Amino acid sequence: MDELVCPASSGSSPSPASFFSATGQHQEREFVPCDVLEGWLEDDDWMDGPRDGGDEGSRSPGNDLLSGEPPAPAPKRRGRKLGPRSNGPALTHVEKERQRRDKLNRLFCELRGAVPNVSRMDKASLLADAATYITQLRGRVKQLESENGLAAAAAPEAAPYSVGVQENLEVRMVGREAAALRLTTAARHAPARFMLALHALDLPVQHACVCLVGGMTVQDAVVDVPAAALRDERALRAALLYRLQQTGY
Repeated sequence: MDELVCPASSGSSPSPASFFSATGQHQEREFVPCDVLEGWLEDDDWMDGPRDGGDEGSRSPGNDLLSGEPPAPAPKRRGRKLGPRSNGPALTHVEKERQRRDKLNRLFCELRGAVPNVSRMDKASLLADAATYITQLRGRVKQLESENGLAAAAAPEAAPYSVGVQENLEVRMVGREAAALRLTTAARHAPARFMLALHALDLPVQHACVCLVGGMTVQDAVVDVPAAALRDERALRAALLYRLQQTGY
């Protein structure tokens, strides 16, 4: 059918034309065309449209600021992050290599000043001479430590013997490698004991003299001191007293 019958009801939508007409005491039904109903439905859709549009308008950035809600975050851009740039120009590989070579040259110059004997001026010979010099220094340190240990071991044993009243030993260094000695004792065979003690310590005698004063034998001697550990007056005196005690009669 091209037309529909619409009964009268209180909840129906208003229309431009009345559904009912009164002629006398009876009612007549009118038929509404289908195109009119479709127009009403289109009018309802059009009424819903502005409502949605109004909602979208209420979500605009200006309305968000007024409502106090935080704005939506901006989309992140993908890509390489640039690091902090320095104010000065960046060093190139050539510049870094030049600085490294300059530093090595300065170190070689300092090493050249520390090594006393250098065979050649090239870097390989300089390193070889430095290694040889370091080996010599280590050997010298070991020798000095052994000599110092020998003198320290002799000092405690000679201390009790040096307290005696009948024997006195004076030591005085003359220069770096010589010492003047004076031994005053009342013991027998004092000159022989004194020379044996000097010989045991490898102290070459440059000058010596002996005299007898009031029953005491006084001996003076000037000796060389080749050992560096014995070039201290206290160490040399302790070592001599220890040897004199061992050669006592």
